[in-house]
Amino acid sequence: MGYGITTKGYRILCLQTEKVILNRDVKVDEAIIWDWEHQKNMISSQPFTIQPQLVADESVDDFPVRGIRSLEDIHLRCNMAILEPTSYTKAQEFPAWRRAMKAEMEMINKNATWQLIERPKHRKVIGVRWVFKTKLNPNGSICKHKARLVVKGYAQQYGMDYLENFAPVARYDTIRLLITLIAHNFWQIHQLDVKSAFLNGFLAEEVFVEQPDGYVVKDKEDHVYLFKKALYGLKQAP
Repeated sequence: MGYGITTKGYRILCLQTEKVILNRDVKVDEAIIWDWEHQKNMISSQPFTIQPQLVADESVDDFPVRGIRSLEDIHLRCNMAILEPTSYTKAQEFPAWRRAMKAEMEMINKNATWQLIERPKHRKVIGVRWVFKTKLNPNGSICKHKARLVVKGYAQQYGMDYLENFAPVARYDTIRLLITLIAHNFWQIHQLDVKSAFLNGFLAEEVFVEQPDGYVVKDKEDHVYLFKKALYGLKQAP
């Protein structure tokens, strides 16, 4: 029925237990088919019918399949129908992706990440592109659609667009020390997610990028953006 998205292995519907099983060790017996009338295996002369010999994996969080399900539901359970668009042209056809791109642009503008200026004559302008990702819940259902505007950092030139690659991150020793202090003092830990956390680093270099697809300012099509802060894909970004 497909492949696991978090663990390597085959996702197979076990007809005996009516459960979806994730397992790497699958043996193919081409001489056995499933007898739907008597709900059991039967020997057949058909050479290309497969019957996997399965070992259940208790870590797979799947609900048992009961009754008749639509093909769309089966594809959803197997994560086979989740396809992210590869370009803005394809993404703009779907309302969910349009909302995701709008949210990304609002966050970029809110952080004052860039400034629209006239195109410089003697400076290189780097392109940008949209990257789309479908976030899933632990049970495999869709959590949200996420769009990221990514700079084509591979086009940057050392000495012009960047001088060094540096990304400040927390050391594991520091995290362990904080957890130790919290446990010792009986404090509480609250987890939170900071949206666009990497869009807060100020740039010392001048980096110019094209306007993104779908968000070109009217009557200023030839203008470009000058970065004030880092954006995904830059050499200076994590």
